[in-house]
Amino acid sequence: MALSNEMRRLTQHFLEAYDDRMAAVANIRTATTQELAEFDAAHEAMAAELRARLDEQESTRWLQAAEDARERAEYAEGVRSDAAGLLKGFDAAHQAMAAELRADLDEQESGRLARAVEDARERAGYVEGVRSDTAALLKELDAAHQEMATELRGRLEEQELIRLAQAAQDARGRAQYVEGVRSDTATLLKGFGAAQQEMATELRARLEEQESARLAQAADDARARAEYVDGLCSDTGAFLKQLDAAHQAMARDLRQRLGQEQADLREARRVWSSFSTLMEQRRAGKPAAPPPPSPPPVEEVPPGPPAAAPPEVVEEVTPDDLTAIRGIGSGMQQRLNDAGIYTFAQLARTRPSELREMLGDAARLARVEEWIEQASQLGGLG
Repeated sequence: MALSNEMRRLTQHFLEAYDDRMAAVANIRTATTQELAEFDAAHEAMAAELRARLDEQESTRWLQAAEDARERAEYAEGVRSDAAGLLKGFDAAHQAMAAELRADLDEQESGRLARAVEDARERAGYVEGVRSDTAALLKELDAAHQEMATELRGRLEEQELIRLAQAAQDARGRAQYVEGVRSDTATLLKGFGAAQQEMATELRARLEEQESARLAQAADDARARAEYVDGLCSDTGAFLKQLDAAHQAMARDLRQRLGQEQADLREARRVWSSFSTLMEQRRAGKPAAPPPPSPPPVEEVPPGPPAAAPPEVVEEVTPDDLTAIRGIGSGMQQRLNDAGIYTFAQLARTRPSELREMLGDAARLARVEEWIEQASQLGGLG
């Protein structure tokens, strides 16, 4: 911009100088024409005067006058020649000045064009370097993205395999524990049966040897032992039922955890897919779409604290058969009674958190919410 303004000012200066010289040349031409006209008028006057004098004077003076006229004519011719030379010199100087101005303008224009071409080459080189650097950066980002995706997939697959193996191992351990409890219970029942047969044989022998009173007493003892064995069998069946219910609950809990972990894995894959889409949109220059909302987290119920001291029974109540509720056997009923719960109404009014706190570790796998609901129905509160 500064160079263009300087060239405009220089051109304006040359044009003004050219106009001044043309005006001076025109003035010189006008003055020369006037001078020549004056010389011509003077010459005519002198010629007329000489003619008049020639008529009156001698031939010598006429010759002298003619000589003077010739001298004046030569002088006028010299003035005309000097004026023509001066005009020719002015024209030559004007042509030289114009040629010099054109040369300067051509030189400045060529220099400006050369600098412009050089600047354009530098800018093209800079743009090409920026493009090369940008392409290299995008290539590095894409390579890092691919490496990160591969590493994340490997970690997710490894964590998934570890979780599945741990879950399977836990399930096998629980199944082996339940199978061991069943085997021990069967052995115990078998031992009780053998002991009962032995006691019956001994009682028969004693009945044959002792009197009828002791026989009756022995029969009463046998019936008591038989009732005790029946109760023990019933408690054992309830205990096996509770173990089976606990095993089912643990299996459901395990399935829920596996489902939750699979949901977490799907969520991680969804987030990674949205991040990959966002990176592709940024590389393509498109506006990034907002990521889809994440599902709400699943709140886990923390394990309850140790069992608290059982509350005191304030009033006399008629106990209900709490074993009518699915999942409650005689052993669990005894624990509920120790905790101060004897009726369906008391169980229905108890909150699940309080019930878990009362029972402690015994309620770790128990479905206390279903117990409270069944107690409400059995107690007529629902």
